[in-house]
Amino acid sequence: MQPLFIDLTNKRIVIAGGGRIAFRKAKTLDGENAHITFVAPDFSDELLHLAHQRGYKLIQREASPDDFKNAFLSILATNEREANHALAKSLNSGQLVCVVDEAGEGNVIFPAAVRRGPLQIAVTSNGASPKLTRMLKKQLEEQYDESWTGYSEFLGKCRDYIKQISIPPSEKNELLAELLDDRYRLSEDERERKWTYLQSLA
Repeated sequence: MQPLFIDLTNKRIVIAGGGRIAFRKAKTLDGENAHITFVAPDFSDELLHLAHQRGYKLIQREASPDDFKNAFLSILATNEREANHALAKSLNSGQLVCVVDEAGEGNVIFPAAVRRGPLQIAVTSNGASPKLTRMLKKQLEEQYDESWTGYSEFLGKCRDYIKQISIPPSEKNELLAELLDDRYRLSEDERERKWTYLQSLA
């Protein structure tokens, strides 16, 4: 499988299922500004709360293939293996489909992800060992602590600014390389001094 990062803004996502796993997938997607629809005979209290809070659509009945015709991403997360299997077989092979209890029946796997501002690190074992994936995620969370949040946001702001400065490309590359010095991650004061310096170059 090829790892990809996909912008889900305003994309239609349909989730078959109303229980714990469907809720967990929706929580992973929460904040992506997607249009999420749940289809299930029953919904858990936590899922109902999330849907009402975020304005997600609820359709209370068994999911059918027609529910996924216009979906950008389909997530099959019912509590019944046969239902997930039947829906997976019925969907178009060109659609993005995640089958939560049998990854091989779909073409999308949700990785374990660590987010620190714009920095995202994702890892998966492609279903070979979920325990390994969880262990690696924990290690990454410790290695890339919260100091990386402000630092990665700082890097993005500086890059955008440096691109606009009227200096030779070689000097721009030198400035960008210098920002990788760890002192800018560890010290907000250093970041502020560097930002002031960059502004003086304009």
